[in-house]
Amino acid sequence: MTCPECKSENVKTQTFQENLGSTTVTKTRSKYRQEGHGCIWWLCIGWWWWIVDLCLWIFFFIPRLCIQLFRKKKYKGRSKSVSNTVNNIRYTTVCVCSDCGHRWNI
Repeated sequence: MTCPECKSENVKTQTFQENLGSTTVTKTRSKYRQEGHGCIWWLCIGWWWWIVDLCLWIFFFIPRLCIQLFRKKKYKGRSKSVSNTVNNIRYTTVCVCSDCGHRWNI
């Protein structure tokens, strides 16, 4: 390799590593379902409660509808997140002439 300035062949080559930052990608997978009542609740209370609930819906429809629309829902489940981080690295090669001191990139 020759220097473009002085045409000397006394050239040293150096490689530099530059860290351009990192990129993180996160993927979240969730499994949630609305929580209901268990078997014991249905055996002890649920078999007759549906009649009471039906009567309350018939006689108090508007207030019950408002309560059902604005109440907080109970959810049960789990979520799983997977993160991948990629480091962006760039390599730069610089040539330096030992005679005249001229520098240039390849």
